[in-house]
Amino acid sequence: MLFIERYARLGLIFGILLLAACAKQSRTADIRVLQQNKYEQQAQKLFAQGKYQQAAALFQRLANKPSAQQNIFRLQAAQALLQAGEDKKARVYLDLITVAKLNTAQVNQQHLLYVQLYLNAKNAEQAIKHLQLISFPSLNKAQQRNFYESSAVAYALAGQRLKSAQQRIILDAYLESVLKNENNAAILDALSLVSAASLETQLSRQQNNIYSGWLEMAMITTRFAKGTPEFGPALKAWRQRYPQHPGQLLISSGYFVPSSIVLGDIREIAVFLPESGPYSSYAGAIKEGILAAYRRQEQDALQPEIQFYDTQETAIIPLYQQVVAQGAQLVIGPLNKKLVIELAENIELTVPVLALNYVEGLIIENLYQFALSPLDEVQQAVKQAWSEGHKNAMILRPETAEGERLGHYFQNAWEALQGNVLAVQTFASGERDFSAPVKQMLNISESQYRFQKLRAAIGYVEYNPRRRQDIDVIFVVANNSVARLINPQFYHNRAQSVAVYGLSRVYAGQPEPKKDIDLEGVSFCSIPWLFAQAYQGDLDKQTLQDVWQPFPGRLLNLIAFGVDAYMVIPYLNELALAPYNGATGDLLLNEYNRIERHLVCAKFKNGEALLSGVKKTMAEQQRNDGIPAW
Repeated sequence: MLFIERYARLGLIFGILLLAACAKQSRTADIRVLQQNKYEQQAQKLFAQGKYQQAAALFQRLANKPSAQQNIFRLQAAQALLQAGEDKKARVYLDLITVAKLNTAQVNQQHLLYVQLYLNAKNAEQAIKHLQLISFPSLNKAQQRNFYESSAVAYALAGQRLKSAQQRIILDAYLESVLKNENNAAILDALSLVSAASLETQLSRQQNNIYSGWLEMAMITTRFAKGTPEFGPALKAWRQRYPQHPGQLLISSGYFVPSSIVLGDIREIAVFLPESGPYSSYAGAIKEGILAAYRRQEQDALQPEIQFYDTQETAIIPLYQQVVAQGAQLVIGPLNKKLVIELAENIELTVPVLALNYVEGLIIENLYQFALSPLDEVQQAVKQAWSEGHKNAMILRPETAEGERLGHYFQNAWEALQGNVLAVQTFASGERDFSAPVKQMLNISESQYRFQKLRAAIGYVEYNPRRRQDIDVIFVVANNSVARLINPQFYHNRAQSVAVYGLSRVYAGQPEPKKDIDLEGVSFCSIPWLFAQAYQGDLDKQTLQDVWQPFPGRLLNLIAFGVDAYMVIPYLNELALAPYNGATGDLLLNEYNRIERHLVCAKFKNGEALLSGVKKTMAEQQRNDGIPAW
C-alpha cells in the first residue's frame, strides 16, 4: 500500500513537471508563431509598396526555417526575388518547394513564376510547358491576365505568331483602356509576319468575328503599303464590315495615318480664347480640357509649346498675324462665331486654324471647324428613332430663336428620312406648367371640348380623354430641368407608349436618380466621355475628376471638348478616312472641313441614363462571341 502511494505521488509529480514543460513549449511555440506572423505581415506590406528586395529578405528568412507554412514562404520568397530581378535565387526557392504540400492555387502560382523565369531567360519551350500544366479554371482574374500575357510572349518567342496573336485577342478583355491599343498593335504586328497563305487558310476556317477582323486587317497591311491609293479604300471597307471590332480603336488612334499635320512636327501652338465677357466661363472649361490633354505629354520630348491669347484684348486679325510672326504653326480657336467669320473672310490663313465653332456654309482653305453642335445630336437622335421603326413625329420646342432653329433641325432631319412631322407645338420660354401645351399637342384639349359639348347636349356621360393615336415619336427641345416637368405630362395624358427623344441637354452629366426618375423613357444622344463604358481614352471623366469638379454641370461637355481640340490635331488631314475616337464622339471630317461627331445614345430607366444602341465594349463583344476556337 505504501509502495503504491509512493509511486502515485511520484507519478503526480512527473505529470506536473510534464505539464509545466508542455506549457513552456506551448508558450515558446506561440511566441514563434507571433514573430512569424509579424515578419510575414511586414514582408507583404513591403511587397505591396514595391520594395521587393526588402520583402524578399524577410520572406527568405521565413522560408529558411522549418514550419507548416515553409513551402508557402518559399513561394512568396521566389515571387519577391523575381520582382527584384534575382532570378537565380528565385529558382532555388521554387525548386525547394514540395509540390504535394501546396493547394491548386499555389501550384498555379508556382507554374506562373516558372513561366516568368523561363521567359526572362528567353526559353520559350519550358515556359510553354509550364503554361500547359496550369489549371486555368482555378486562376483568379489577375492570374488569368498574367496567363494570357505570358502565353502571348512565349508563343511569340517560339515563332508561333498565330497563337501569340490569339492569346492577345483574348487578353484584350482583361486590359485597362490605356493598354488596349498597345495590345492591338502587337496583335497586328504578329499577324503581319504570318504568310498570306496562312492568313487566308485561317480566315476560311473562322466563325469568330473578332479573329476574322484581325486576319483581314493583317491581309490589308501586307498587300498594300500605308499611304498608297489602294490602302485607304481597303481600310475603309474593313471599317464598314467590322463596325464593332477592337481594331477600330487602333485605326482611330492614328496607327495607319501618315498625316501632314503631325503633332510631333508642330513646335508652337497658339490658342485663342476669351478671358472675360459672356463666353469666358465656357472658354475656361475648354482651356482646362486643353491643358489636361497637354499635360498628358509632359514626359514626351516632342511636346510643343502652347500659348493662350485673350481674344477680348486684341482684335482677331492683328492677333493672328502676331502669333504667325512669332512662329506659331497651328491656331486653336477662336470660340466666338463672329470672330471665326472675321478671320476667315479678311485674311489668308497661312497657318492652319482649328476654329472652336461652326459657321454653316463657310469653307476656307486651312480652316477646320470643330464645335459641340446640336446638329450632330439631332442627326443621330433622328436616325436612332427611325431605326426603331417610328414614322410619325411631333416636335415640342420653346418659343425662342434657338428653339425655332433646333425645331427646324429636327423637322429637316426627320423629313430627309421620309418621316412625317405631324405638328410642331411650342411653349413659352420660362414656362413651368406644361399641361396645356402637351394636351394641345396630343389633342386632349379638343377631346375635352367635344366631351363638354356632348354633356351639354345629352346630360351625364362617362368620359375618358383620348389622345390622337397617330404619333410614334416626340422630339423635345428642352434642358434637363424643363424636360423633367414635360415628360410626366406625357404619362398623365396617356402617351406613355410614345417614344420621346431629347437633346444631350436633357442629361445633366451626373447621375441624379431621384430627380431623373421624371425622365423615364426619354432617349438622347450625347458625348461618350460622360459614360465610363463608352469612352476608352486615358483622359476619361474619372481621371479628370479634379479638373471638372470646380465647374457647373452645364460645362462638363466643354472639358471633353477641350481634350479633343488638342488630341485630334495629329489626325486632322485623315479624319475623312479614319475617324478619331474622341471624348466628344467618333470624329469625322466632312467635305466642308467640319468635324462631325458620332455620339452614343442613352435612355433613362429608373432614374439612370443607360447606354443603348451603341457599340459594345471589346470585353462584351468577346463574351458574346465566345473564346475563339483556334
